Amino acid sequence: MTTGNLAYKKFFVGISISLSVIFIVYTASLYLSSFHQAVIGYGLLIVVWILTKVRLSGSQPVRTLIFAIAAFITFRYWFFRTFDTLTYTGFFDSIAMLSLYAAETYSAVFVYISGMFVNVWPIERKSPPLPEDAGLLPSVDVFIPTYNEPEDIVRITALACMQLDYPKEKLNIYILDDGGTVQKRNDPNPEKAATALERYKELHGIAQTLKINYITREKNERAKAGNINNALKHTSLGYENKDKHSGEWFNFGNISGHGEIILILDCDHVPTRDFLKNTVGFFLEGEKLFLVQTPHFFINPSPVEKNMGIHKNAPEENEMFYRAVHPGLDFWNSSFFCGSAALLRRRYLEEAGGIAGDTITEDAETAISLHAKGYRSAYLPKPMICGLSPETFDYLITQRSRWTQGMLQILLLKNPLFLKGLKWYQKICYTNNCIFWFFGIARTVFILAPLAYLLFGLRIYNASASQILTYALPHLLSSLIVTNYLYGKVRQPFFSELFETAQSIFLITPTLGVLLNPRSPRFKVTPKGKSLNEDFVNGKALPFYIILLITLAGIPAGLSKWINYPLERETVAVCMVWIFFNLFLILSCIGALYELRQIRKHHRIMTKEEATVTIPEDNINVKGIITDVA
Repeated sequence: MTTGNLAYKKFFVGISISLSVIFIVYTASLYLSSFHQAVIGYGLLIVVWILTKVRLSGSQPVRTLIFAIAAFITFRYWFFRTFDTLTYTGFFDSIAMLSLYAAETYSAVFVYISGMFVNVWPIERKSPPLPEDAGLLPSVDVFIPTYNEPEDIVRITALACMQLDYPKEKLNIYILDDGGTVQKRNDPNPEKAATALERYKELHGIAQTLKINYITREKNERAKAGNINNALKHTSLGYENKDKHSGEWFNFGNISGHGEIILILDCDHVPTRDFLKNTVGFFLEGEKLFLVQTPHFFINPSPVEKNMGIHKNAPEENEMFYRAVHPGLDFWNSSFFCGSAALLRRRYLEEAGGIAGDTITEDAETAISLHAKGYRSAYLPKPMICGLSPETFDYLITQRSRWTQGMLQILLLKNPLFLKGLKWYQKICYTNNCIFWFFGIARTVFILAPLAYLLFGLRIYNASASQILTYALPHLLSSLIVTNYLYGKVRQPFFSELFETAQSIFLITPTLGVLLNPRSPRFKVTPKGKSLNEDFVNGKALPFYIILLITLAGIPAGLSKWINYPLERETVAVCMVWIFFNLFLILSCIGALYELRQIRKHHRIMTKEEATVTIPEDNINVKGIITDVA
């Protein structure tokens, strides 16, 4: 798809959305009787459901119509919530009521509506062909940053990079070791210094054996971003000038200048042989391109998937982002750098001062800076990188806390809505990416809200059962239908509830920490390649056990209210249904925190591929099916 075609489509979609928003907001604010609201709400709900099932549901006009109708239903509900239900009944009532209203507004308007905007026209790029003349190909530097991961993981990735199908004279591979720096090898703690020295020797030896490059540095500054920027400086000058910068560079390969393109791979991300053949061609199509991002595929399930036993029957947790959301971002020229499995044009990266380091999500921060300079990105939805998910729930929370804090840092420090240079649609996309990470607070509010009424009598939601049926239920059902329409192939709706709820409580502290001091977070590496020798209940299950007991206490409290306050039975009934759903979620979260043992450090790939085994001595071919690859 050419840049010109995309620009035309963006203009067309932008005008359509602008006119639709004006019409939807105006009509959604009109007063209707309960009867007419029910007719319109459920009538349009049926239309949405039918449109998602028809043969042409994937066509752009039908897709846009589905979103427009769903947005109308949601805005009808939001206007009702805003102008008809927010009544003052007391100080503590108001705190509980406004907390729930804020969580609903965040979920229904900021995340749901802006999510439909992001996904209005996803594009599926294909790999452009490479020129037959190898001399026309750009040179590529492969950076493999590593900190404290096991050396054998680094070795596997380096070996895979050596097998990349690309002219060897235009390919340079670098291990960037931040765990064997001069600073760490001279640590006052003799044990830490010995560990760093052993790592330095091990990775240095891997590079020497494989005849690739090894770079470390003097001090550990600015985490992964600093590690990559140190390598950028070294490789820009060339090996012959390596002594002009602190650190150490050992060249065991053949250096042919510095790479025009930088391929960044986490040390546990193993590329396929054809990775560069499928991606480098994008840089030959336009000078303004700064990034080609590809999806991350994980060989092992996330802790939640593994512990719940759902990884064999449901799509991986990350597939929603890489298979559904990112193609939508790509349409709006908002596909951003995800830290690995990506190529960046060196010239633009150096123009921006290297990898950004004001936040702990240096990847997305780098992308927003380069997008603001007017450069373009592209996303190729072809999985060609195999990595490792965190093996335990603790490690998962370490990773997600960093993502949460980093994206909220971008929101507060960079402020995408007002960042000069970004297009209006990029401002919406980046803001959507950032505010998503408030879900920890919103999910926690949704768990506690019905208990605030049943246990403490707080008026959290001033609406009758008939109003809930005519306004809230159509919105709820419509959002479920549209969410399943958007993401059903890559994420079942309940699993989204489970994944987010399981993380929610533990992301509140990181979220509040950033809000209080946006510059306080520090980069923490996600441990990889760990094993578990036995099953155990993760200590992080304790908060869910406490919430479980409190939620169970809401049941007799609800029954008591039903008997003693007959005029409030409608509200009691709604809250009782709500807490039973929450109970199911909480029990699922507790199950997700029962860690199953994992003895293997080297994971197997479950597959189903036909294969033929040849026995040369007997000239026999045996056909079979590969189900398990070590």
